[in-house]
Parts: sequence; structure tokens; C-alpha cells
Amino acid sequence: RSTKPKGVVSLLDIENSETFGVAHVHQFTWKQLMDSDACIRCGRCQDNCPAYLTEKPLTPKQLVQDIRECLYDKSKQIAKCKASGEDITWGLPDEEKPLFVGYITDDQVWSCTTCRACMEVCPMYVEHVDKIVDLRRNLVLMESSFPSEVQLVFKNFENNSNPWGLGWADRGNWAKEVPGVTTMAENADVDYLLWVGCSGSFDDRYNKVTASLVKVLQAAGVSFSILGSEEKCCGDSARKMGNEYLYQTLAMENIETLNGYGVKNIIVMCPHGYNTLKKDYKQLGGDYNVIHHTELIKQLLDQGRITLKRQLAARVVYHDSCYLGRYNEIYSQPRDILQEVPGLELAEMERNRKHGFCCGAGGGRMWMEEDLGNGKINDNRVAQALEVEPNIAVTACPFCMVMFEDGLKFHNRENDVKVKDVVELVAEALEDRDV
Repeated sequence: RSTKPKGVVSLLDIENSETFGVAHVHQFTWKQLMDSDACIRCGRCQDNCPAYLTEKPLTPKQLVQDIRECLYDKSKQIAKCKASGEDITWGLPDEEKPLFVGYITDDQVWSCTTCRACMEVCPMYVEHVDKIVDLRRNLVLMESSFPSEVQLVFKNFENNSNPWGLGWADRGNWAKEVPGVTTMAENADVDYLLWVGCSGSFDDRYNKVTASLVKVLQAAGVSFSILGSEEKCCGDSARKMGNEYLYQTLAMENIETLNGYGVKNIIVMCPHGYNTLKKDYKQLGGDYNVIHHTELIKQLLDQGRITLKRQLAARVVYHDSCYLGRYNEIYSQPRDILQEVPGLELAEMERNRKHGFCCGAGGGRMWMEEDLGNGKINDNRVAQALEVEPNIAVTACPFCMVMFEDGLKFHNRENDVKVKDVVELVAEALEDRDV
């Protein structure tokens, strides 16, 4: 079993490597190749895979078996070339030079949401997601082969450091509508840096979540500042889509800014940013105490620094974000918070906690069309939520919020079921009056 932090993929040496990612089976690590032999074909991975369950081309079990078959079929060729020092693809026609031709398709590789549901249930500790990211790295950095919509997202990251291509200088504009928010340039003597993230900065709906968190922090007397226009995308989507060069560029610029202010403690709302700043940045020298807003709110409640008094009569269901749950094992804090809000009744979907079903937005899928398979992953997840008849679907992730709101529209339930972040309910319950 891998001893590295859960969910962290390998760091590429961008400056010195001649090739990036995996184009040929021999380029996998010994652990990745051993995985293909260790697989017992039980099928637990595909029984929990959102792509497979919505009939996308990806089958986690088959992917591992295809790697094994390719390795066995090409083993003599690989051994011969390694012994002679020849290029492994020497003599092959161009269309066969990637040794996965006939084994693994691009559609399989791009169907993954990197949710880790497959890895969570695998009894042999096979690491499916790492292999898929390595395959994507080759497609993006070596072959320039990726879905057409991804090209625009990469360009937006390059030009404006956010996936929508909105002006980078406007990243802190949301704070103009929220009193008492300072930037690190104005006041760096604070307990926390609030990492707002792309959604919290630019998305109109998630601006409300940011404002709710500010309200809670101010009520608790937590001192914080933001980076404003100095903040850039954390780079998670770029990395999981295979563009390691772009990820490292964004990450190093952010780390330089954070270190310049001597930042130690960071509050993050987006689980993707949380996972990236907490774990991935350490590979590049960025070592910080990173806390998700649900973790901090639970601490504030336990310390008596905030009190929830307002009655919110509603039946709620909580959806586990993959990057908060399976990646970081934060399951209890959001639920504990909801149970402390007066009047809320917490229901659970059948697939919850470590067995939670992905919303469909991870691994860069947020920015890609979902036109393969039988139905969309988010519509499937929302249907599961509707089975418990909630008034409110609660999330702790901006991607999940978007996917749930779209899913409710698909099911024509957007008028009677609302989607809210955990912190929005906390902010509402701070008011000492009944509904």
C-alpha cells in the first residue's frame, strides 16, 4: 500500500524530463505495474464508479486488466529493447507507437472524475486514479490530445488564473459588498488567511457562501485577511486534467505569494483547493496549516465562540464531497454542525460517507461536456438525494453546489428543494429569532 498522502499524484520534473506522463506501458512505476497483477477482478471498483454506473466508457477493473494484458503482450519487445538500448517503439508504425493502442481509449481516460471511490473499496490497494492522471499527462503534454473544451480552460488559466477567463484583477471585487474584509497587503497581522478560491471569488452563487463564512468568522472574532487580486487558482483542475506544467506554474506563484506574507494558517472553502494547498503544495515547498471551513466552524461551536439560536425548520440531506471525504476523511464535522442547527432534521442517502456517490465534477470534469453514457452523474446523484425527500440539499463544495443545482433543474425540483452550503445554514442560525 502506498505510504504517500492520500490523493497526491507524483510530481513531474518539468525542467529536466524529456517526456511527461505515460505513453508506453513500461513507463508506469513498478507499483503501478504490480497493481495490474494484484487485481483479483472482484469488481468492487466498478460497482462504485460513477462513470461506469452511468455507462461511460471507463471501467476501472477493465482499465487495470488492460494494462496487465498490454504488459504481458509487449513484455518480450520491452525486454529486447531494454537489453539492446533501442527505442521501445522502434520499427512500429506511427499509429502504434503509443503501446496502449488497442488496449485503452482516450474516452476511457477522460471519463474519470478522480473521485477515488474505486480505490476506497479495493481490497488490494490498486491505485486507479494515479494511472489515469499519468495517462492524461501524456495526452496533454506530449500529444496535445484532449477534449476541445479543455483547451479554452487551459487558456483561461494561463491568461487570468481562473477557469472562466474572468479578469484576474477582479478576484477581490466580492469583498466590496462585504464590510470589514481586508487584504493581506492591508493587514497581514491576522490569525488566518482566507483562501477564497475561484468559485468564492467569481461565481455569483458562491459569493453568497463566501459572505456567509465572513459573517461567521466575524461573529466568532476570528481575524483574517484575503489575498484579493494576488490569489490565483490553486491548480487542482489543471493537475488532474494532466497539465502538470500549468499546475506547477500556478502553484509556485501562489507559494511565492503566501511565503512572502509569512502565511502559516489558511482557511479554504473549496475541497479541491483544500486538498491541493494542504497536500500537493508540500511537494513544491509550500507547507501550511490548512483547515476547511467546516472543520473551523465545528471548532468554533465546540469552543462556544458562536451560538446557533435561530430555528430553521427543514429536512436536509448532506452530500459528501469526494475531495473532502474520501481524500481527507472529513465526514463527521459537516454532519455535527448540521445537527447543532436548531430545527434541522438530517437525513442520509444510501450512498454516504466513504461510499458517497460523486457529483461528477472532479478531475476537471466540471469543465467538460458529459455527452457519453446513459445519463449524467450529477442527475443520478440528485435522484439519490430526492429519495429521502429533503427540503435542502447541503454541500461543502462549490463544484457539488453547481452540479446539484443543475441536477435539480433536470428533475424539475429546483423550486421546492434548495441547495445550500453548510456555512450558509450556520450564518442563518446565528440570528436570534424564529423563522
